[in-house]
Amino acid sequence: MSLVAFQCSICGHNIDKTSPLDPCGITIFSNFGKDESQQLEQMFFCHYECFRGCLDTGVREYLNLEDQK
Repeated sequence: MSLVAFQCSICGHNIDKTSPLDPCGITIFSNFGKDESQQLEQMFFCHYECFRGCLDTGVREYLNLEDQK
């Protein structure tokens, strides 16, 4: 079975593949400072612009995927 649609975990809308950067996957690691056996991970999908918009402006300047195309 293949995944045929993505939903943005930030805005809740479907992610069209109109942007060269969408869909994006954000991976969350829990217990990051602990032993690897205690860590858990999960991936969420989002629009690039939604993720970028959630970042603090000071951090946002380090996200430069547009320049790497």
